[in-house]
Amino acid sequence: MPRQRKAIASLILTALLITCCGCGGQDGGRAPDKPAGGGKLVIGMQQEPEILNEAVNSMVAIVYVCNLVFSKFVRHDDTMQLIPDLITEVPTVENGGITADHLVYTYHLRQDAFWHDGTPVTSKDVDFSYRVMIHPDINVETRQGWDIVESVETPDPYTVIFRLSEVYVNFVGDCFYDESVLPEHLLSGTLGEGFQSHPFHTAPVGSGPFVFHEWVSGSHITVRANDAWYGEGPYLDEIMIKFVPDGNALLMQLETGSVMGIDNAPDELLMLADGLAGTTVYRNPALFNEHLDVNCEHPILSDRRVRRAIAIAIDRKEISEKIYNGVWIPAFSDEHPGSPYHNDFGISMLRYDPEEAGQLLTEAGWKDTDGDGIRERGGEDLELEITSTAGRANRERTQVVLQKQLSGVGIDLKIRNYHPTVMFASWDDRGVLKRGEFDLALYAFLTPPDPSTKEGSYSSDFLPPKGQNNSRFRHDELTRLLSAGSATVGFEERKKIYDKVARILVEELPVIPLLWVTQLDAMPAALENYRPNPTQSGDTWNAAQWKLTVKEETGR
Repeated sequence: MPRQRKAIASLILTALLITCCGCGGQDGGRAPDKPAGGGKLVIGMQQEPEILNEAVNSMVAIVYVCNLVFSKFVRHDDTMQLIPDLITEVPTVENGGITADHLVYTYHLRQDAFWHDGTPVTSKDVDFSYRVMIHPDINVETRQGWDIVESVETPDPYTVIFRLSEVYVNFVGDCFYDESVLPEHLLSGTLGEGFQSHPFHTAPVGSGPFVFHEWVSGSHITVRANDAWYGEGPYLDEIMIKFVPDGNALLMQLETGSVMGIDNAPDELLMLADGLAGTTVYRNPALFNEHLDVNCEHPILSDRRVRRAIAIAIDRKEISEKIYNGVWIPAFSDEHPGSPYHNDFGISMLRYDPEEAGQLLTEAGWKDTDGDGIRERGGEDLELEITSTAGRANRERTQVVLQKQLSGVGIDLKIRNYHPTVMFASWDDRGVLKRGEFDLALYAFLTPPDPSTKEGSYSSDFLPPKGQNNSRFRHDELTRLLSAGSATVGFEERKKIYDKVARILVEELPVIPLLWVTQLDAMPAALENYRPNPTQSGDTWNAAQWKLTVKEETGR
């Protein structure tokens, strides 16, 4: 890992200590826990994947399952260090994996990796997976990083060489990090428009620690141990992931034992924690920013004054305390306070100020001339729609608070929510975000340790379906700066660039930050090696090492 990435991970980790508190399970008169292989783990989640392919849809539930089935080049561990998975080591300039000009990257694949059907994983699979990422008829989540690959060479079955046309400092952190390597021998004839609808993506064959077993839509996905996996483990025989959209119902299933644990549990879990014998509750200060995407193509929201008025009419402290009991903290930028790239521009510029918000709306021509409390202009009411994921109680409560706060400055906010698989669906499946069919969208996005990923979120070059600029924000100077930041190696120079980026984002507000997420997970106290992960690598990053323990009675 380059030295600056180690420094970044270390600094962020200082601010993101992952803490846990044990609840129950401490019976007297028993011998110490004894590790044992085997067993079945049943985990509950509110969201169900749309497809099991992260290249075309990166929603958290998809990453959670794909980590079990597939392999990637690299992952972040729970301390945010980049670690190898399918490769023997992470390329650096020091180990010869990256040339001094940062234009050539050489990867060596493990020679003991096999697809679940017994076929060896080779450089041909990597080359095929690269061709998936750049194929013009496959609408992947983003081509950032892939779009500057000049050539891919496979001199032997276990060596892959990427030659870039320009410097991209985070290439190692992006190359098969968000996307899994796919089997060429099973998918070679699928490249093109029909790729996403191929049955493989709902019953995949991977090379990861667990083998896909079944997916019962609306119910569960089950995976089973891959005894031929190249790494340590897996120790569990089977993992079942149950999908329960309603948060209260999910908590009830935890209480009754229908599920053994919950990933990303509703915050009401904290009120139940003391009564959950044999359960450990983890608080994971993650790099997720709960925010509003603002559709900058909307005729009302295309006006920067309106976007700013909305941003400063929001009382983040009220949302934090009223909805999340202060566990989720107010956010004033998209860069986590623990990041060395963070700055404080937003703290003053996004302060709660409904009076100034009203003045901005008046300047934009929106006035309440009929005295009904709602501003209008040219006979049109200032009416907007806020969209989020149905079934997430705290998000729905947040929408009600936002509705009240914005009504205080004369904005009529309507609520319209969607099932997560509709909200986060891909371009091909007409996802609400991807297709821009929203005014304001409330959800959480990840802020990876390296800021170069901002290019895929805000650059004019990465509007859907080419990228993740769901706000449809176009800004030439921002696009130039983001490109420069991705190509700059030295930290001090990069910091200057991203300070300018941050100032533009807080002035233009294509995205309105609200809160930093503290994720709650509930897992059996008998589950060893569960280490929640604050990054996009997700909580299943080390699932192969999970073990269920048994307790032995001592003599009396």
